[in-house]
Amino acid sequence: MAVLESEQLQIAEGILRQFFPESLKVYGCLFNINRGKPHNIEVIADSWPAFKVILCRPKRQGVLDREGDFNIHSIFSRDKESLGKLLQRPGVIDWNRFSLLAGVDLKHLDVVKDLALSRNVPARTQTVVYVMTLEDSSQLRQLPEHSDAGCRLARLSPSHAELVNANWSFGGDRNSYNSVLNYISHNPSLCVLDERGKPISWILMYQHCALGLLYTLPDHRRQGHAKLLVTEMSRQLLEQGYPVYCFVEEENQISYQLFTSLGFRHKPDYRAVWFQLSLRQQAGSSGAPAL
Repeated sequence: MAVLESEQLQIAEGILRQFFPESLKVYGCLFNINRGKPHNIEVIADSWPAFKVILCRPKRQGVLDREGDFNIHSIFSRDKESLGKLLQRPGVIDWNRFSLLAGVDLKHLDVVKDLALSRNVPARTQTVVYVMTLEDSSQLRQLPEHSDAGCRLARLSPSHAELVNANWSFGGDRNSYNSVLNYISHNPSLCVLDERGKPISWILMYQHCALGLLYTLPDHRRQGHAKLLVTEMSRQLLEQGYPVYCFVEEENQISYQLFTSLGFRHKPDYRAVWFQLSLRQQAGSSGAPAL
């Protein structure tokens, strides 16, 4: 087992590109770390340099944001046997503390379930998601002319964090506000402003580089804002070298149809899982995952 340092993180980022889409969540974490973005992440590999599993976990416990609240561990595994061996090592996971294992390959999930069962740790699948990717701007669909001529596009500012958090289905508390403020302050974002300069639709990027928090205020829906934001944000990110991807829950057909209509695709035989361990949710948590 190896805790990766600066030079190793740079090398690992390059290696992980070979394993898209399965590696995208961990790749996104390393992408931002390697570009100096603030983070509370420790990166562990089962071996180095020929790793088969990489796990990103909180470096410090008790941080008051969404990631700390859910004790999120992002995982990439090339095979389930290697994943099982790493998770069994002392100190890799605190099996007695609530944890959210994010991005576990559905084909490897049984080994995590078996380990939880062997330790008598309550556990459950939180959600199963498609990993929707866009490789280049030529895949983007041509949009009709935007119908709301009085609006303009802009980046979100920290002053908008309260509005975004209040309308985030996984947010609404102080910890989620802190995460939203961090996303806006350090990552790309885009919004539609009305004539008064108020955001009426927006999209952000998580600290693992996935698109998320896409939302339009109810009075401004069915005007093409979401499609415009996804399209323009994707173009900008591709120009800057970011991976362009998002997670869509299997049952969320509205989001699935939106992203596929814009050219996003997923690997037919791959799903990622958010899996809860311990089930002892911390105070103030809504029980929903931060995708």
